[in-house]
Parts: sequence; C-alpha cells; structure tokens
Amino acid sequence: MMLTSTATSRLTWLAGSVLLLAAAAVSATLSRHDAQIELGDYYHYQCQTGMEAGPTLRILSVIPTHAADMADQLCRSPAIAQHYASVKLYWKPRTLLSTADLVNQRYDVIWNRRHFLTGLMPDFDQQYDTLLHYDNYSVFWLSLNSTPRMTAEYFQGKRIGLLADDSSHTHNLLPLTSLHNVEALGETYTPVYFDNAGALYESFYRGQLDLITGGLTLTNDTPVYRTLVDNSATAATFFIRKQLDDPAQRCEIVSALRLLTQLWQGIETHQNLGDGSTTVACP
Repeated sequence: MMLTSTATSRLTWLAGSVLLLAAAAVSATLSRHDAQIELGDYYHYQCQTGMEAGPTLRILSVIPTHAADMADQLCRSPAIAQHYASVKLYWKPRTLLSTADLVNQRYDVIWNRRHFLTGLMPDFDQQYDTLLHYDNYSVFWLSLNSTPRMTAEYFQGKRIGLLADDSSHTHNLLPLTSLHNVEALGETYTPVYFDNAGALYESFYRGQLDLITGGLTLTNDTPVYRTLVDNSATAATFFIRKQLDDPAQRCEIVSALRLLTQLWQGIETHQNLGDGSTTVACP
C-alpha cells in the first residue's frame, strides 16, 4: 500500500511525538529518582560503646590518621559510655564545614582554625570552647633530592605540592608566604594542589613532586632533606561544644586525641577540661 506524502508526514510527526513523550517520561522518572538519592558519607568510622540507646559523640578531624584507634578508645571509655551509645569520627577538608554545622552543633569536637570558624560564625565561641591546641610547631621545606635553599633560583622549575585549603598553615599559607618572601614568582614554579594531606605526601614520596612543606615527624622512613620555614606555627586546635563540659569526658577525649601527638613531637600542648583550668593533666 502506497502512502501519500501527507500521510507519511503525519506518521513521522506521530512517531516523533511518541519519542518526545517517552523521553519526557524517562526524564521525569530520572528526576524523581535523582531527588531521592542521598549520597552516603564514606569519610567516617563508627563504633558502639555498649550503651543500648543514646546519642552519638561526633568528632570532625581533617585527616584519617588514627581515626579508628581514637574512636575505639573512646568507645571503651566508661565515662563516654555513660552518656553516648556510639562514637563517630569524620575526616574531611576544613572547607567542607558549613555555618549550618556550627549553628546546629552537628559535631561535638572539631579540628579547625579559629579564624576559619570565626569567618563562618563570628560568635562561634559562644557555643564552642578550645579543648586542645598544639603550639610552637616547626614547619620545613622537604625534598627527597637536596637541601632546599631559600632563593628564587632554587624554586624555579620545581613542582611544589600544596593543599587546596587556604586555611591550612602547614601546606598552604606557610609555603606560599615563604615563596613570596624569596620573590619566587608563580610562573617560575608549578603548584600542584591536593584535596588532602595523605594524597600530598603519597605523591611526594613517589617522586611526583619536588618540594612540599611538613613537620619534623614523618611516617615514611625515606631520608628527607629539610630547611626551616617557621619554628612557631600553631599545629592544630580542637574545639568542643560548651555543653560537653564534664571534665571526665573532656579528659577521655583529650586522651584519645593524644594518639595524634606523634605528628607534632616536642611541642607545647594546652588543654581545657571544662573546670576553668588549662594545665591540669589527664591521668
């Protein structure tokens, strides 16, 4: 049977309309499903205290180092188990913390910089105390090949690893300030940015970078050449919710955080147990 051109056009239009309707239906279905998708938070470790029901003690770190060890130690603590059913330790870049997180006090303990938290919420210290901070931390330029020299000529052509986090003193602010002080221009070296310190160090030890900055203590046994950048940096500060003011609980949290001390050996430690003292040592 022969179809007229008019009939053919109508069939083509009808077929096209059906395809458009089908595509729209699929799109709408996908949109509905997309709206229901909730991405999981893979950057955390959680353990149970043994308490049948109760809140979760939430700690926000910036690195995964000793995350499971710290959480497990807190889960074994009777003082923590009296009030919490579980402990959950997160590790995320500092910049992923939001104002809403502070307002809603999503985390009980936060590792961050005071100026960054103040930028998010100027009166954040009405809700959080300084629990623990490490002072007089030495930061060095690190190289696998030769002792770094503080001249513009030395940095020329070098691949320099940095964190993509402008609140990081060790891996962003201090190295960039050091480069500026020796008048090393941005176009004469190659900055390579990383989302986390673990990836930064891994790339360095693989020889994919010429220089990074870091502390005196490194977890890798590979020999490293060092040149001092700053001997009085603030290594880390941990903030705690004011409502979590029981000295025994604060002491248990400080004890768990001490597992990170190897990262900042030989520097001053100050702590706040919630009793008005910043010098009393935990048992």
